[in-house]
Amino acid sequence: MSTKQGGNKRSAPDSGSGFKKARFSNSNNKSSHNKSSSAGGGRSKSDFAKGKPRPAAVGGGAGNKSFGNGKSRAAPREREEEVKRRKRPITRGGGEEDGEDQDEDISMDESPSDEDEIMDHDDDSPMDGQDEENAPAQQTSGDGMEIEKKRMTKAEKQAIHAAQPHRTTLLPSHPLIHDTLLPLWETARRADLSKEERKKAISELWAAVKGRVGEVSRGHKGGRVLQTIVKFGGKEERLGVAMELEPQWRAMMESKYSKFLMTKLIRYCPSIRPLLIPHLAPHLLTLLNHAHAVAPLSDFYDLYASAKERRMLVRGFYPREVKVFDGGKQTGEVKGLEGTLEDIGDGKGRERILDAVEKTVLDVFNATQKTALAQAVFHRLVLEYVTCIYKYLDAETADKKMHELLAAGAESFPEIVHTKDGSAVVRELIVRSNAKDRKQILQPLRKHVEALCKDGDAQMVLFTAFDCVDDTKLMGKAFVSDIVGLASDLAFDKHGRRVILYLLTPTSTRHYIPSQLSSLAASAQSAKEIGTSKKDTETRRKELLVQASEGLLKVVAEKGVEMVKDPGAGLVVQEIMLIAQGDKSAAIESLVSPLREPYSDPAPVDPNPDPATSHPLDLSHSIRTYKTLLSGGHYNTSTQTLTVLDPTLSPSFARAFWDAITSEEAGGEDNAVRIAKGNAPFVVVELIEALVKGGDGDEVKKVLGKKGVKEDVEKSVRKGATLLAEKIAGL
Repeated sequence: MSTKQGGNKRSAPDSGSGFKKARFSNSNNKSSHNKSSSAGGGRSKSDFAKGKPRPAAVGGGAGNKSFGNGKSRAAPREREEEVKRRKRPITRGGGEEDGEDQDEDISMDESPSDEDEIMDHDDDSPMDGQDEENAPAQQTSGDGMEIEKKRMTKAEKQAIHAAQPHRTTLLPSHPLIHDTLLPLWETARRADLSKEERKKAISELWAAVKGRVGEVSRGHKGGRVLQTIVKFGGKEERLGVAMELEPQWRAMMESKYSKFLMTKLIRYCPSIRPLLIPHLAPHLLTLLNHAHAVAPLSDFYDLYASAKERRMLVRGFYPREVKVFDGGKQTGEVKGLEGTLEDIGDGKGRERILDAVEKTVLDVFNATQKTALAQAVFHRLVLEYVTCIYKYLDAETADKKMHELLAAGAESFPEIVHTKDGSAVVRELIVRSNAKDRKQILQPLRKHVEALCKDGDAQMVLFTAFDCVDDTKLMGKAFVSDIVGLASDLAFDKHGRRVILYLLTPTSTRHYIPSQLSSLAASAQSAKEIGTSKKDTETRRKELLVQASEGLLKVVAEKGVEMVKDPGAGLVVQEIMLIAQGDKSAAIESLVSPLREPYSDPAPVDPNPDPATSHPLDLSHSIRTYKTLLSGGHYNTSTQTLTVLDPTLSPSFARAFWDAITSEEAGGEDNAVRIAKGNAPFVVVELIEALVKGGDGDEVKKVLGKKGVKEDVEKSVRKGATLLAEKIAGL
């Protein structure tokens, strides 16, 4: 299972030396690293946790230069390993899986071992680590009245436990674990060890357990010891643990505790991954439906497997005929379903193989247990199947199989769109389906619009629907209205805002990478060639824009102050104001309202101002937003021209902007002068140009043409001050 840094887990109890394990989030590590690199001799929090010595004090300077006293700046600390996580289906909220933080070692007493759990289930704390004396139990009497029953304390339970003949004490590995391994483990797992101390501790631990790994791995405590060896050990220790356990690899994946050790072996021992595949591939579907095995298997495929290893895993779904046909080629290139069918050639063989794959796919979609349905390895199989039926079967047979897939899986499509392959499956079906089938595909997705918008892969399904569905009224009622209703939240989400932007400017390279745009364009072109989409592309986009415009302008009118101060939401504000159709007066008023705050003199020089308390014209992203709205469009660097979509926006916004900065609340005309000498010269340049074009040049000259203003602006070192001084001189 993937891990989560800084999870909500109880900290480990003090070891004999009195240390506790230190945990810090990635953000803290980054900030502390920046501080330590900018100030000589500084140490980050992680340096303290790892027991690094304090570097000697040094003089001024930058980088890794040597200083007059012969001492140099301490070397930068190693960057912490990025922890990968799998994604959740949108039916479960989407995003990355939180999971249990299995990358952190915890106390041996926090969970029972495999052997203990069948003897006494009451050993687990009912209050998740809280004092059991303060957790009263409720018992219902015969007349329905609740009476309190005193719970046993943890000490009382341990005393009863100690009097019982547990199986763990009878195991041959019990003396080794409790007398030898646990004391060594308490030292090896500490977070404050230096690199040399860690290496020595792991070597001692490995020497003690070597040759008996299989025995030790059976229980929770032994599994924790082995996890520490795999996590912190070198290649020899990791490979030694893995190879001693090779006969049990599959059984470990199905074990309640050993699955975590198996996940670490997959993560830290790349050399065992090709050896592991033959153990898993014949039982792939069984493992995907197993409550414990599905986590390490999904981690293997989603996070750590190479492209070749992924193809080898997917082949576990293929019928026996495929394995017999090219079994001798496994040492060379590993082909997917498409390549295999290509080699077979024309004939009934292709149909037999596709029929067998179809049975597997439909069985998973129809199964009551939906565990396998959400896994990326299964989504890859479905994508290969859908691609091959249209490539190798006649149109009538392929259409029949597609409708069988829709009948079995349409209600379950929300479970698969969160992966790249799952999203591609649903997109392909949208492209090839008629209007009735598209409703069948999209209806279940409407229940999860917010999660659909906030997932980078799932939203591609939505974009394809916007490009292919001719019934724009249906799309407006089913999705656009819901998206507009969520826009005030989506605008602040890094993925969610892209859905809003796609309604406004679907072909913009400012917001989408070329590969995404080319993929979406290819889908739309295929729909036109097949004949499932007949409406003109520009007409479809304009109709969707009309349905979204009023609601989006209302969002800016209500949330403009917050949006303009956010770097991402500010991009949404720009596109809404430039492209949306309708009355923009309320939105303009909302955007200029924070400018009625007096501007400070002199202007602040903080390179990282706080957006919550700073003036909008001191925030670089807000400055860009105001500059764009004052100019009335985006500047095209390739053509060296300004692309203006709404000619009325620039003069109306400039007039409202000027009225706001010269209002009594802001400090009148003196405030406009302070802004001219402030951190946003380019904004004032665009303001002057817009007002002059609108016939208000004399009013601007009366304020900014005063004696001394041009000279003060020229003294500024800010970029754009020279250009502003020229504009003032030309008034």
